[in-house]
Amino acid sequence: MIWQKVNKMDISASAVKLHRESVVIDPCVQYLTEKTERTDKSGLTAVGITVPGVGDDYFDAIDRVKGFYRVIADNPSFCMGNTVEAIRQAHTEGKLAHIFGAQNSLMIGSDPGNLILWKQMGLTFCQLTYNEKTLAGSGCIELNDDGISQFGKVLVREMSRVGVTLDLSHVGERTFMQAVEVAQAPVLVSHSNPKAVVDNPRNITDDQMKAVADTGGIICVTTWAPLIYRGGDQMPTLDDYLVCLEYALELVGIDHVGTSTDSMGTMGAYPPHDFSDDDLPYHLVTDPLDKNANPPDTNNRQPSDFNGIEDYPYLTHKLLERGYSEEEVKKILGENLMRVFEQTLKPNLLV
Repeated sequence: MIWQKVNKMDISASAVKLHRESVVIDPCVQYLTEKTERTDKSGLTAVGITVPGVGDDYFDAIDRVKGFYRVIADNPSFCMGNTVEAIRQAHTEGKLAHIFGAQNSLMIGSDPGNLILWKQMGLTFCQLTYNEKTLAGSGCIELNDDGISQFGKVLVREMSRVGVTLDLSHVGERTFMQAVEVAQAPVLVSHSNPKAVVDNPRNITDDQMKAVADTGGIICVTTWAPLIYRGGDQMPTLDDYLVCLEYALELVGIDHVGTSTDSMGTMGAYPPHDFSDDDLPYHLVTDPLDKNANPPDTNNRQPSDFNGIEDYPYLTHKLLERGYSEEEVKKILGENLMRVFEQTLKPNLLV
């Protein structure tokens, strides 16, 4: 693996050593289709892969799952990461564990009992909604958030029963808070940031963050540039990200914060989006950055000195540089998420 430099900046020997020793998990990675220098540089133990497309029904999602399995089968250094034991084993063996995630519940259909099928296929964590309204509730840019539905309540309870972690990224505030009340296990927010720092529709309030922590859950603060952009004509930097991360740490404590990038696993693999006048107002999320900072790559949208997964060792360096202890850094990089998975994941029910 290549560890020495990130973006032409030196990484301390202590950061290199700590990163190698740590279980490092990014729970939000898109379109990782092959092993590359990018994955090698990352030093990641596990990646949470968004497998179904956010608008996929059951049949479309199944095709994506086949592709997900094929990527793992074709790469001896990849493996499934659907249990805590599998993730730790991947770290021991120097492999990259793939955690099966979903950013919507549409593929489950209208019967919460279908969740057991997805659990058996490897689903590890799942959002109730993407940005829009679903049978479960409302997304964060839906025009009217009328809260979690009865179907959504049953689905949340079913997640706890079969051992799928509830992810509340992208979920509307009212639906989010009601889902937390129904949850019977720690809750995950895989890629959202403090709204008090960056007032973006995709970010979450202090009350939402505290509610997650009260379940024993975790907020994975993300480097995705629109959610850390606070104005100006330049791309935000990793220091801008650390403002969001440290706000969360101060608010809910070291045991309830993690990291994520919401970045491309394989550069260029993300399909282009063509929005119409009838689509939800996604521009509210991305336009402040895109119209002012002018990023060169709107598929990846990462800080100017941090290009997503490949630069994870630089984050470790920055955390140590800011005075966090090695134990604290390990918690932020992956151990907090591992603790949540220990409490939420269950073995396949038919084994």
